[in-house]
Amino acid sequence: MVIDKLLTLEFLVKIIGAIIVVAVFYYIGKIIESQIKKSRIEAPPEIIYNIARVTRVVVIVIGILVALSILEVNLSGILIAAGFAGLVVGLAGQQTLGQLFAGIALILEGRIKIGDSVKIGNDWGIVEYVGLLSTRIRLWSGEVLTIPNSNVMNSNIYNYSVSIARRAEVVVGISYNSDINKAIQVIKRVLEEKELVLAVPPPTIIVDNLGDSAVVLKVLYWTPSQEYWSIRREIIREIKEALEKEGIEIPFPQRVLWVKTPVKIESGNT
Repeated sequence: MVIDKLLTLEFLVKIIGAIIVVAVFYYIGKIIESQIKKSRIEAPPEIIYNIARVTRVVVIVIGILVALSILEVNLSGILIAAGFAGLVVGLAGQQTLGQLFAGIALILEGRIKIGDSVKIGNDWGIVEYVGLLSTRIRLWSGEVLTIPNSNVMNSNIYNYSVSIARRAEVVVGISYNSDINKAIQVIKRVLEEKELVLAVPPPTIIVDNLGDSAVVLKVLYWTPSQEYWSIRREIIREIKEALEKEGIEIPFPQRVLWVKTPVKIESGNT
């Protein structure tokens, strides 16, 4: 009876020791993860983040193995069972494995990074997270979109943060009665006065087409990528103000009606 109690007490001590070991390794894993994230390693943030997460998991797994050895559990049997379970899970989760390999390729290739302005398929926003299985972007409309990495790799990726400069396009319509050459000179003057409109390549203004209500001019210029939207808004406003100041009309949509049979209008007596 006493021996049974001692054995029970000894096993209880082992259980407590195993729990303490797991807790210590878990705490160590969190500390290491935090230190890796805070380190000044010259690498993209997404790589550092994923290395930190994988390191924490590895440390916790080591702690669990040490705890099992304290409990005198036969690890060889567990490893065989884990290998078999891993094979079954791998066969059942081929899609997840595909996302994992896609995530690794995405991170190593550096196609997108945290903070980049990207367009993936029809979705456009700022990259907030690049993980091993999925990528998260915050759309310009405010929603947060999570995309499986396999879908990201199979989509057309437009990264607007990679290039230093970006070409902008503004379409302006002027009335048919306006002087086209004068309008072009006015728009050129607006572009030349903007510091963030690049001189090389030079801005281009062309007569694009003859619309139903206006002669359509297309304004093309280059600007730093980070300033694209703010400069474009300013350019549109300043072009409108400059054309109005010079008496060049920007017409609203209108229609000219032609009546084949003359209509006689008689004025009545009032």
